[in-house]
Amino acid sequence: MSIAPTPVTLRSTFSFYVGDRNAERIRLCAGFADAVVVSGPNGPAVVNTLRAEGWHHPVLFDRAGYRDEPGSIDREAWIAAQLDAGSDRILTPGCWVSAKSADPSFADQIERDANLARSHMATLVIAIDHRWLTQSKRFDDMRATLGVLDVPAALILGDGGDPLRYQGSVDSLVALTTTVSGLSFIRIDHAGIGALAFDAAHAGLGLQASHRHAVPPGTRAAGIPHDRTARVFVPELMDWFTASTIGGWSTTRVSPKCRETCCNGLEIVRFLDARLAPVADLHNRTVLAALAEQILNVPDSTDRRRLFGTMCAQALEKYGSMGNLVNEIRPKSQLVQWATYS
Repeated sequence: MSIAPTPVTLRSTFSFYVGDRNAERIRLCAGFADAVVVSGPNGPAVVNTLRAEGWHHPVLFDRAGYRDEPGSIDREAWIAAQLDAGSDRILTPGCWVSAKSADPSFADQIERDANLARSHMATLVIAIDHRWLTQSKRFDDMRATLGVLDVPAALILGDGGDPLRYQGSVDSLVALTTTVSGLSFIRIDHAGIGALAFDAAHAGLGLQASHRHAVPPGTRAAGIPHDRTARVFVPELMDWFTASTIGGWSTTRVSPKCRETCCNGLEIVRFLDARLAPVADLHNRTVLAALAEQILNVPDSTDRRRLFGTMCAQALEKYGSMGNLVNEIRPKSQLVQWATYS
């Protein structure tokens, strides 16, 4: 009897997380990563059109059921649609795990979806309130539950802003990835690369702000008011900045140019031009993929972890005045926490 191969997305790999409206964008993003995560109910149908054209890249489908009313999704139909579209592995529709004082335990909140995962040998998709990471009793409850699951789990972190801005949240993430086998983060920001450095099975990196975490039901995502310029990932600073913010810098602390093949030494401030939005997207895909590959290509896990921590620590040193006091930038809490692992 032959043994089924381990899915690509359970082998210390990364993908880009994209919407289900544009087949060509799915194809483009997949070409830069080990796989692609397609979000939304139409994902399988869109990917089937690509399959019919001979496209065979590994795909995961996030139904994002954690945004819907319980019971509003035909769960069996969702499983069947993924199978038909050749998903690398089957994902449950996704459930939201709340952290209000009167809520049931973590195990009780995920029980229905865990049973569905078991019945189809699927991966259990769980979106969690950030307090499951930052409150010790809740964290212990979650880790104990995930530790005895007999199916793989894929976590999505939830908050109106950055779920990892809270003190201790990065340490909790690391504690999960290093103790829970086969844990994935299928909708996350560049912290997914840190998760990979600390033994996560897979990370789906969001290329737009709304694809980097979940928003709790009834909550609006925080944004940058009055700034619709392109968001650009700056590797030297290990974070995202709007092109408008970058345009105000006048410093040698950070190179104004991108040396990856996407830009060939051109200045990233050019992304202020809205007509270059597709090129800014190409830049983000290229630099994030290069960063992920740099981490994953380090064979020793201790060295891999130290390398990511060192990258973050070196980035911290570049923050401060970007030419004048008006344009001072401060590192986000997430970056400061990752830097402690250098």
